[in-house]
Amino acid sequence: MNLQDSVAFVTRANRGIGKAYVEALVQAGARRIYAAARSLDSLDDVVAIAPDRIVAIAQGMEEIYPDLVSQSVFVNLKTPLPEAEKQFAGMLP
Repeated sequence: MNLQDSVAFVTRANRGIGKAYVEALVQAGARRIYAAARSLDSLDDVVAIAPDRIVAIAQGMEEIYPDLVSQSVFVNLKTPLPEAEKQFAGMLP
């Protein structure tokens, strides 16, 4: 699977397999990675991996935005980057 210039949303991204997915996405050339965890502070080390490509998001949005947050750890949005970011931005408050 080609992940170059993809947009991804990773839940539980502050440690374990979630953090490993973020690292793999950076290496694979993902253009934007939305990294979610319960605490934004716990994502500081993750964002530091590639601050120009990783956006920290506080988890807990599952109840408010069920269409946005998947129960899976990794979701690859197979939409052209500008369109995916517009759709994603429209879901946030």
